[in-house]
Amino acid sequence: PAWTEIFGVLSVATIKFEMLSTAPQSQLFLALADSSISTKGTKSGTFVMYNCARLATLFESYKCSMEQGLYPTFPPVSSLDFSLLHDEGEWLLLFNSILPFPDLLSRTAVLDCTAPGLHIAVRTEMICKFLVQLSMDFSSYYNREPRPHLFGQMFVRLQLLRAVREVLHTGLAMLGLPPLSHI
Repeated sequence: PAWTEIFGVLSVATIKFEMLSTAPQSQLFLALADSSISTKGTKSGTFVMYNCARLATLFESYKCSMEQGLYPTFPPVSSLDFSLLHDEGEWLLLFNSILPFPDLLSRTAVLDCTAPGLHIAVRTEMICKFLVQLSMDFSSYYNREPRPHLFGQMFVRLQLLRAVREVLHTGLAMLGLPPLSHI
């Protein structure tokens, strides 16, 4: 992909993310000339998009290695031994992000039946905060020291990261943002 296209998507996504991460009752200040504004760090949409691209690269790398015969094809999920997930970072991703995600989605758009007509309160800032925390947890997990693994453990970890990728993509889609595949 062309770098200008990637930068265009990233710029739009960053601005949208920053706007959508502001609670509706809070004021949003846009100071374009302010040199102290930074999208660096772990609390920004850029960080979320960066981790989305890291996941895409990880799965693309696995796919290429599989096509070269270095790795076997991914087995059915039902045949995976999830008891191999014993690292604290793996459990953190599972119990703090993947499993609670459907509940978060049900809490982000609430139908207000007290007023006449249809009124829906949408809490996009909850999704943004969740995606930032997921990105921080994933980044901590991904940045640890590489460890030797057996294929069984590799497949279970890849399945866990598939779920992380699905949550990230769904959360970004809820915000109207496309996931990045390269960065």
